[in-house]
Amino acid sequence: MISTADRRRVVAQLRRNWQEEMRSSRLYTRLAATQADGDARQLLLEMAGHEQRHAEHWRRRLQQLGGRAPRIRPTPREIVLPLLARIAGLASVISLIEGGEARGKFDYMRQARLLPDAESRAIAKSIVPEERFHQGAAARLRGADDDVDSARRTRAGRAHLGDFLRDLIFGLNDGLVSNFSLIAGVSGANTSHGIVLLAGVAGVIAGAASMAAGAYLSNKSKRELMEEELRREAEEIEYAPEEERDELRRIYRLKGFEEDEVAILVNRITADKQRWLDVLITEELGLSPHPGPPPLADALFAGGGFAAGAIVPVIPFIFAGGTGSLIAAGVLSLFGLFAVGATKTLVTRRSPLRSGAEMVAVGVSAAVVTNLVGRLVGPGITT
Repeated sequence: MISTADRRRVVAQLRRNWQEEMRSSRLYTRLAATQADGDARQLLLEMAGHEQRHAEHWRRRLQQLGGRAPRIRPTPREIVLPLLARIAGLASVISLIEGGEARGKFDYMRQARLLPDAESRAIAKSIVPEERFHQGAAARLRGADDDVDSARRTRAGRAHLGDFLRDLIFGLNDGLVSNFSLIAGVSGANTSHGIVLLAGVAGVIAGAASMAAGAYLSNKSKRELMEEELRREAEEIEYAPEEERDELRRIYRLKGFEEDEVAILVNRITADKQRWLDVLITEELGLSPHPGPPPLADALFAGGGFAAGAIVPVIPFIFAGGTGSLIAAGVLSLFGLFAVGATKTLVTRRSPLRSGAEMVAVGVSAAVVTNLVGRLVGPGITT
């Protein structure tokens, strides 16, 4: 028997589990509908069936504990991702799902140890293998397995929609928060309408340029580092292969593999030089062999996202000044922040309402602080 408090806690967790499984099942079913008959469609339908079965486990246990499954409302993921799959292809969309599958697997591993209800722990433990399968299935659907041609295409610069969507969301987020905070601070200093507008426009231009330049240089530096490491490791494989085999053996011994297992792994890996190179980059250097989006595209999405977000609080000041415009800028920014927060759930598995509210809280806090600073130091500067 479990206590009343523990029962409430378990019921709340199982309701979340059921809701997440049902949403995942609907998402995979809708993604399958975007595909012609083939392996990808069948795999998506299989994953949807797994999620439906998991949800049924949680529904039955909820009933046994005296709880009820909650209502399911559509989320942005269920609506937008199938649409993007039709436009940009399934592989680009799947890249947004892989992280969620990994988090789902680890969440169930945690529940299998910590839930204060033995039967619920057993259900969570039984689901973990299929969640692990889903993570691998998502990687195969995206073409991110160990296939040599896939690895070469990735290094050649193939980028996924998910990378660009993340850049865009983070740019929008930074643009909204930073420029609304800037405008709130300048307005708090009781400066003229023209100065506030000038500060806002300058914030858009300077922030977007800085965001784009930062994204470009960071991406380019990462690629240059990767290219140098790839070149060096390729030379070592070519001219000192036995030393590199010894390095692989050492790595897998430290991971706990037995000698016969190490021999099998090393022989299989070193049978293909491209696979050998990928493994050394990942295992020895801790780097990802996938370079991500091209630097210029990265810069355009990050900088463009910032500009789109930063222009929102400026719009009211284009037409008028004063407190009314500041309030209008605040309202527009709050709507924008909530929308960006909700849109982030395309990448994460969080609640859109919770994510949107969190973004609003952060933006409001930053704006309040800068407005107060403007009120304190502004009069001394402007007089």
